[in-house]
Amino acid sequence: MTETKREMSEIIDTFWIEKYQTYVQTVDGDVRSTDTMFLAEYVLKGDVEDADLFEAECFQVGQDQPIASYSGADRLWCNRMWVNRKVRSVDSLERLDEAFPPSNQYIWRISGPVFSAETRQVCLGGAEEVTNIPKVHAVRLLQEGLSVVNNQEIDSTKPLLVEWDPFPQGKAGEIFDDLVFLFVDNFHGDVVYFGGLPIDPDYITFRSSAATIPAGSLNPGEPYTLFFSKCRMVDQIKHEGVNAVAVNSFGLELELHTQGDRAPDACQGERCMAPFRWKRKTCVEEGLETWPTILDD
Repeated sequence: MTETKREMSEIIDTFWIEKYQTYVQTVDGDVRSTDTMFLAEYVLKGDVEDADLFEAECFQVGQDQPIASYSGADRLWCNRMWVNRKVRSVDSLERLDEAFPPSNQYIWRISGPVFSAETRQVCLGGAEEVTNIPKVHAVRLLQEGLSVVNNQEIDSTKPLLVEWDPFPQGKAGEIFDDLVFLFVDNFHGDVVYFGGLPIDPDYITFRSSAATIPAGSLNPGEPYTLFFSKCRMVDQIKHEGVNAVAVNSFGLELELHTQGDRAPDACQGERCMAPFRWKRKTCVEEGLETWPTILDD
């Protein structure tokens, strides 16, 4: 039976390349680096099964061989969308710029029984061809107007205010504004708080410098992880209804624990993490590897 032809824009929302640094924030407020990486992914618009309808390849412009190839496998649920993500870790930002210079431009080629297409190119360093990852900083936690002294003693019965520094040179874009993401996931890796997406009426924007996790969002006596990220959109284009973007960003994780006694049946088995969270550095020296949090699952 012949597959019905479809437009790429019916299936794919965005192609995304990124310079990404990850960090952890310690109990005493220090920020420590965990990874520096190049990331390339596509975001599906619809059902997860749509990824089986095509294969995708990401190319550096001027090169014959792709830096990454994608089939329908290894998809992750992130920001309420299905994503196919590949990544490569390096030792430092300097090494990242050597391996993936900010002047590099990238395209995606897609082939399958329902459509074949090629995206317009985007530049990893934008029009200025420079790496411009927002400066990382610690987030601040407050309850009832007072700083949380110990993030292992959060009162789940009270709202939790999360504050951060203003987005440096944050700006609106033709397709996407610079983005701020805030998540909290629980022992099972389920997201219990999400700051929203641009399609949401009250989502966190680059203009925001605080968000409140409502009282009762967290259960007493349980561990959580807060994930915070700033994403600078350095290049973006829409072609035939599909977005292609280049991003410079950081992600920060902070372990939380609530006061009180947990429910008897809570937190059974091994602790899991939400699939978008960082787990480990990649093992490959060339090309890109499936996002380790999914690969190791």
